[in-house]
Parts: sequence; C-alpha cells; structure tokens
Amino acid sequence: MNLRKKSRLSRKITEGVLFFLLFSLGFAFFAFSGEDFSLHLNLGVAYYNEAQYEKAKEEFKKALEINPDSFEAHYNLLLIYLATGDFTSAEAEAKACLKLNGTYPELHFQLGNIYFYKKLYSKAEAEYREELEKDPDHIPSLYNLSKVLQLQGRFKEAEVFLEKVKEINPDFPGVYADLGEVYFKQGKLEKAKECLEEAIKKDPTNASSYIYLERIYQKKGNYQEARKIICKAAEIFPDNFYINLEAGYIYLKLEKFSQASLYLEKAVGINPDDLFARYYLGYCYTRLKRVDDAISQYEFILTKREKFEDVYFCLGNLYYEKKDLQKACYFYLKELKVNPENPHALFNLATIYFEKGNLDKAESTLKKFLEIFPNDYSAHTLMGDIYMKKGIYDKAIEEYEKAKSLKNEQFPR
Repeated sequence: MNLRKKSRLSRKITEGVLFFLLFSLGFAFFAFSGEDFSLHLNLGVAYYNEAQYEKAKEEFKKALEINPDSFEAHYNLLLIYLATGDFTSAEAEAKACLKLNGTYPELHFQLGNIYFYKKLYSKAEAEYREELEKDPDHIPSLYNLSKVLQLQGRFKEAEVFLEKVKEINPDFPGVYADLGEVYFKQGKLEKAKECLEEAIKKDPTNASSYIYLERIYQKKGNYQEARKIICKAAEIFPDNFYINLEAGYIYLKLEKFSQASLYLEKAVGINPDDLFARYYLGYCYTRLKRVDDAISQYEFILTKREKFEDVYFCLGNLYYEKKDLQKACYFYLKELKVNPENPHALFNLATIYFEKGNLDKAESTLKKFLEIFPNDYSAHTLMGDIYMKKGIYDKAIEEYEKAKSLKNEQFPR
C-alpha cells in the first residue's frame, strides 16, 4: 500500500523582517550662568553627551528642584528617558513640556515616538498628525506616521505619506524600501519592483529590499529570477536569518533539496526557536530521505507548540517509513484530532489498520475518506482489498470494478 504524503508546504515565512527607524531629533539645553540652577543643568547636559544618563538625570532633577517650571530641564529629562527606554516617564515629561511651551518644535513628534514605542498606535498617529499640522513638511513625522499606518495594515494611506517624503527628499534613507513594501502589500508589483530596485541601488545593505524584490518574482512564478536575487542577498548577508530562510524556501519550491537544506540549516543555526525554519527543514529532510533528521525537527516543534501546521501528519508518514506502525498510527490519530477531515491522514490510517489486520477499523476509516473523495480509485482499491480479506466477495468485486472504471477515466490508455 502507498501512503498519501501530501504536505501543506505553504508560504508562511514571517513578514517581520524590518526594523522601525524612529527619529528622535532632540538636543539638550544648556544655560549661560553661574547660578546653581544653571550649574546642574549644564552638568546634566555634559553627562548626557557622555551617555552617562543616570548622572545626567540626577542633575536635571536637581535643576527642577530649584526651578520646577523649567522647560529646559523637563525637555532634557525627556531626552534622557527616551534614551533609556523609560517611555512612561518620557510621556510625563513631554506633557509637562507641552504645558510650559506648547509651540516648541517637535514636541508632538517626540510624544508620537513615545506612544509608538508603547505600541499605542492610535495615539502615536494623532501626535504625528498634530506635528504635521504645524509643519506639513516635517519629514520625520511623515515617515514615522507611515510606519504607524503600515503596522495597522493601512498601506494606501502609508503610501501617500511616503510619496510626500520622497517628493521632499528623494535621498531620504529607507523611503524607496518602504514604498516598495507598501506597494507590494497592495499588489502593485510593478511599482514595488521599481522602488525596490532603486532602494537597492541607493543602499545595497538593505536586506528587506532584496526579500521583497525576490517575492515579487515568486508571485510572478519566476522562481529562477527569485533564486538569483536571494542568493545574491545571501552573499551580502550570510548571517541574516530571513535571507537564509527565504533562500531555503525558494530551493524547496525548485525541488533542489540539497541546496535548500544548506540555507535552512543555517537559518536554524541562527534562530533555533523559529518553528517555520524547523518545519521547512523537516520537509526538506523528508524529501532527502533523512528520516531521523526530519523526525528530530518536527518533534522539536511539538516541544514548543502543541499544534503546528500538519506536523502530526508528517510524523505519521515518517514513522511509517521506519515501519513503526504503532507510532505512525498514534500521530495520524493526533492529526485527526486537530484536523478531523484531513483526508490523507484518514487514508493512511486506513492503510495501517489494514496492514495490522484490523479490518473493521480500516473499513470505517476508509468510508470517512470516501465521503470526502468518493471517486478516488486508490481508496476503492483498498476497500476491495478489505472486503477480500473479509471474504465479502460481492462487495470486493463492486469496489474493484469501481476502481478500474475510475482509473480508466483518470488515466486513459
């Protein structure tokens, strides 16, 4: 009997390949005076510029004890909290600054950054828009607002702001890469291709541009061109997890499993806890007949997540290859708990029951399969074998005739 070995090798490489470049264009105030307030303020600025943030914070707080309404001291503390990632304290200082001097440039922009890092995207959007009300051409606000919109899946709106950035400053870092991504997400592949090629020309070190450009060729079905792009990227970024993962996936699509394994093994080495990398590597090992290696990858996945893709089904197939019918049966049953109508698991389970001589279970399981695929000639052949073993010859004849008819229809001579 032949098992059904269809695997749902699907396109699920994570999209999170970009870092978000948020601009914090602040500078620390200092004062020209010998009084205590100015001494603390200036000492804080000096420590700030030496990246000694705790000492700087102490000095700015001492300045505020002397003058609680000092815009300069509150603003400098804002910068300290931004630099140290204390966004709750940064928010409080930004609001204090707005009360003291609401017209000061970039305060709403800074507050937008704070909300962005706190993942309060609606608030971040409102603050960036507030900054743009005052300065419609403020590039950092335009750019960061586009990032917020991208995170919310509002790619058409993000496109508008990125195009404005490009119009104001065509050399602004990352604008072509981001435009390529938002065009890609909207299915505007030619525009995306044009932007991504320009992004690579301007900055050959932008890994994400290669990935999205390669995906465009994938969508067009041109896997050879996709392979060339991603392999070039792998030469430039040999230790980039996503590049190696993407290259491995491309070689899987091209059914070049030895090459795929090289990239996927490297991806797993870089990020051992990424389950999709493990899943693809398991599939690759399966096709290379490296059964134990494939089992190792899939079983690792199950230690991290109880349900993942069709891992139970894949393990069932692999243990069948090892002639361990008990474990194969166990994993097919687990697969059917997760996905009760997986037809391939039903067929394979029926096959195992037949081989173990459990004819009633084989029959009932195969009937469930035939409810889904009533015209599968292999299933009718197996059902004929089951009835032959049971000695129910009239039913066996009926099933064999049905199988013969279906096979002639599907594979005419």
